[in-house]
Amino acid sequence: MHCFDLPEFNVVIAGGGSIGRALLEEVQLIPGFNQAIVLERNPDPSGNASAVLHLKMDAKDPDSIKDAAAQAARHVNRVHLLINTVGVLHDGKLRPEKSLKAISQDSLLNSFAINAAFLPLLAQAFSAMMRHDDPAILASLSARVGSIEDNHSGGWYSYRAAKAAQNMLLRTLAREWRLSHPQATVLALHPGTVESRLSEPFISANFRKRVLTPGECATSLIKVMASLNVSDSGSFHDWKGEVIPW
Repeated sequence: MHCFDLPEFNVVIAGGGSIGRALLEEVQLIPGFNQAIVLERNPDPSGNASAVLHLKMDAKDPDSIKDAAAQAARHVNRVHLLINTVGVLHDGKLRPEKSLKAISQDSLLNSFAINAAFLPLLAQAFSAMMRHDDPAILASLSARVGSIEDNHSGGWYSYRAAKAAQNMLLRTLAREWRLSHPQATVLALHPGTVESRLSEPFISANFRKRVLTPGECATSLIKVMASLNVSDSGSFHDWKGEVIPW
């Protein structure tokens, strides 16, 4: 049995961006859906409903992550899907570096904090709720550019390195959880290029036909997760289900 086949399953989504919101909509369409908890920096209390709870969390604040998990534990005693959609490629000051001379310590540290270090802290905070006898999934959105083997064009130093670091952290976690959380499948997922605030500055007119809507992305990711099981734990797949080399 898969977690999506359970009579009731609970979901925690870290991140309230385009993909996170689309995933929230999609999981609510699955018959066994019971409860969703969304962790985000600026939650909208008006969005809270009996089956959906929005909690405040800052990915760069470890105490905030622990507090969000503690609040979640008051509503659910087990989590069947924990998915990390948090990521940063650019902000008001930082943009992907096209060359070595553009690298700064701030950009490296900021990218690593959000794109890499957040994942194990999230897993740590929710570990107890993910350890149960039901099938479970911990999935984290990575990126094809984080593949060391697939790096043919260079550039984007901080983002590439941070996603590669996340991949290593996730694979290491998968090895540990094979023993401590034997029902959990740990996955790195590449969502493709999706219409979102993160990707919009880098989508050219010629590239747009290869861009997914958030809804298309969410549907595809759920289909991929549903096709995998514990024997696939610690693997890296794109939105079509194809394996990406580390």
